[in-house]
Amino acid sequence: MRKTKLLFRLFCVSWFLQGAVLSQSIHQEQSELYRAFNLTAESQWDSLRAQHASSPVQPAPYSPSPRSACTLQKRVFGWHPYWMGSTYNNYNWSLISDLSYFSYEVDAATGNAVTTHNWSTAAVVTAAQANGVRVNLCATLFSSHATFLTNSTAKQNFISTIIALVQQRNANGCNIDFEGVPSSQSANFTAFMISLCNQMHAAIPGSEISIALPAVDWSNVYDVGAMVGYVDLFIIMGYDYYWSGSTTAGPTDPLYNFETSYNYTQPKSITYYLNDGVPPSQLLLGVPYYGREWPTSLQTIPSPTTASGTARIYSYVRNNPGTYSAALWDPNSFTPYYSFYTTQWNQCFINSYYSLGKRYDAVNQLGIGGIGIWALGYDDGFSELWNTIEQKFTDCRIIPCTDTIYDTGGPNRNYYDKEDYTFTLSPTNTASFTVQFSSFSTEVNYDTLWIWDGPGTNSPLIGFYHGTFSPGTFSSSGPSLTFRFKSDPGIVQSGYLFTYQCSMVGTESAEVSMAPAPWPNPLAAGEELFLGTPDGTPCRLINPAGQTLFWGITFQGKFRIPGNMAEGIYYIDYQYNDNISMHKLMILSR
Repeated sequence: MRKTKLLFRLFCVSWFLQGAVLSQSIHQEQSELYRAFNLTAESQWDSLRAQHASSPVQPAPYSPSPRSACTLQKRVFGWHPYWMGSTYNNYNWSLISDLSYFSYEVDAATGNAVTTHNWSTAAVVTAAQANGVRVNLCATLFSSHATFLTNSTAKQNFISTIIALVQQRNANGCNIDFEGVPSSQSANFTAFMISLCNQMHAAIPGSEISIALPAVDWSNVYDVGAMVGYVDLFIIMGYDYYWSGSTTAGPTDPLYNFETSYNYTQPKSITYYLNDGVPPSQLLLGVPYYGREWPTSLQTIPSPTTASGTARIYSYVRNNPGTYSAALWDPNSFTPYYSFYTTQWNQCFINSYYSLGKRYDAVNQLGIGGIGIWALGYDDGFSELWNTIEQKFTDCRIIPCTDTIYDTGGPNRNYYDKEDYTFTLSPTNTASFTVQFSSFSTEVNYDTLWIWDGPGTNSPLIGFYHGTFSPGTFSSSGPSLTFRFKSDPGIVQSGYLFTYQCSMVGTESAEVSMAPAPWPNPLAAGEELFLGTPDGTPCRLINPAGQTLFWGITFQGKFRIPGNMAEGIYYIDYQYNDNISMHKLMILSR
């Protein structure tokens, strides 16, 4: 008992201090955090995790959804860290294509494993294979890269050993997570990857080797163009854009640009690696099932931080509604956040099911192969993130009857240069639909949007547009439209934004389906409005002139009206059953 209490105290202190090293990724940060406990059994990890996650409010006992009748259309690759214990019993296996066991920790001097964390007996491997999920062993090296990469004996020893370990469990390959490789070792790293791929592919026909790539390759270390044809999957770690040591609190995975002075986002990372030569089908976007929380000097965003940030996993936030109840919405980066006061202001940026869904929409729009998840089990106890995967990446996907489509800059920022992507829009059960461009601005003669009336680029061309020559408003002749956007290097503009609204098959109405009327109405400023939507649904309060006054997120189906609202008529819009709903409100002052 005394040892357990000591471990728990160490856990809490470590959890608070884990972000002290600025260069660490979340993979390295948490690997070093949990290694200190020196635990081995699933039951030990389950006990430790239960103590840390304890709160006055716990979810009902969770059982995973039955196997989905839907079939995945994208790769869903998830890292299972050894410290997640038995959470795999709650995985929805039908919505995972690949599980990566984390990790074989490489001894740089010899290539041997410092530890494999019981890979040879890990029950999660057996469970994944029994459910038809491909399994690989992740190998990690976070320091002493030159020691390893200049030692031919160590490299060959590693290759031979990991091939044997993969064969031992009848697994499907390996994932290489070597982070912080110095630029001086770029060529050696590339040669090592090619040798590993050649040997493993020969020893295990049909095996796959994947590589974890940084969101931003600051030193141009990873020569992915040279690895194409050898490496099978390239997984962008699409997080840590804002990290524990950030001087500004912000989203760990901005879909769009949070600050104009720091213009790095998931779409920019995707475009970078596509331009480096990775085939779209082999490129996956890693998404975080965690967020970051910092003490800040301000209540509003963006705010300077006053100390290092702390990682908060999805289930921790959901299990603590007393702290994380008043969620707000950043419309620039499309990220929920919490701003709350303890002894000072704190801000926590973490995804909801809705914001993750928008990131999955970007994966579909940009046409890449799928997603990676860091980390499986971080949502244990809640099913909404599994549901979002099913809704976005399976053959049961429902395309809303009305929505707003942005370029890669989102509603308020510019698109990126050197983009080239094509997507088809086919709202579910649609006879035809109407498109209305509310803004359009690209570099004249160079950055162009093409639109075809049908399911592909062989369909009739409606037109091509650049500069301020907008497509305006038009209707499809059938259920699909296809779009292609291409930008050259250099000048970028605000891009495009359009909404669409469809006519449902078998009806003559083109009206947007409306949600039940929210209540109470009228209500007082500061009161809660019941909408009945899932937690995390963004809501927007609008005045009669169409100006957005406030963004927020529902909690327990409710949305709190700001307490400083003047008496008058307002509108609230939000997503309900995959359609946009808007209602008139009468707000009374207190």
